[in-house]
Amino acid sequence: MFRRRSSDLVDFAEPFIGSHAVAEEVLTLCDLRSPSFTRLFRNVYVASTTEVTHAMRCRAAALLAPSRAVLTGCSAAAVWGLDLVGPQDLVEFVVPENLKFDRQAGLHIRRTSRVIDSEPWGDIQLATPLRLALDVATNTRLHRSLPRTVGYLDAFLGSGLVDLAELRRYLGPRRDNGMVRARRAIALVNARSESVPESELRVWLTVAGLKPEVQVDVVAASGGFLGRLDLAFPAQKLAVEYDGEWHLDGIQPRLDAQRRASIEAEGWRFVIVTKADLYGDPKRVVATVRSLLSL
Repeated sequence: MFRRRSSDLVDFAEPFIGSHAVAEEVLTLCDLRSPSFTRLFRNVYVASTTEVTHAMRCRAAALLAPSRAVLTGCSAAAVWGLDLVGPQDLVEFVVPENLKFDRQAGLHIRRTSRVIDSEPWGDIQLATPLRLALDVATNTRLHRSLPRTVGYLDAFLGSGLVDLAELRRYLGPRRDNGMVRARRAIALVNARSESVPESELRVWLTVAGLKPEVQVDVVAASGGFLGRLDLAFPAQKLAVEYDGEWHLDGIQPRLDAQRRASIEAEGWRFVIVTKADLYGDPKRVVATVRSLLSL
């Protein structure tokens, strides 16, 4: 596995078991504890020159997992190519009820007596897209809000990872724990949402009784295309848009201002929602939109 007494960090660009490297006399304990290495999990390391992504942490966690363990949820989605969670988010597994798999920091392990749809992935198993969507929709132990859950499902649908009709058929006969929440989430999905925060904003408005349309094109009276709105109430000409941090970069603020000014000239109003608004006080956002709709 290792080149003996290697000092080239390229040899350690993938996660490895620290005790194995020490046993093979490739590294010492002092080496592992030095700034040259990043500890990903207990006894699992990678060269500090390697970028740590969630998919990287999934590969690291797989070194600790028994062969029948199934990587699932947003962790499996990262392996399938859809990055929704950060490097430090918990790596999600679902395992057979009687499988020995010790818990440790950084891992989230659910147990089930039901069949887990999966395919081989290295030395462990990877949840199928439909199975990982099921686990995201039903997992209440991660304390994800309903809007966040819907946002992840929207991303699965929008990326083509999961088909809505197939997902509904897959969930239809199931009686897993969390299915009430899963069915509520599925009723709220919209594959046209372009980001998880946008989905969350839409769900907050929808569950409050407001029903914004998604990705609404605005055309000037003269016939020219003016722009596309994240969320809108066309009858009241009210637009609701989420401005993430990238909207503050470079010329983006000027471009946003120009687009919105041209749309406002057609009689539209805007509610601009920031990260602090959405995650700090979403009910206040809902109240603001409701108030403007009544004018």
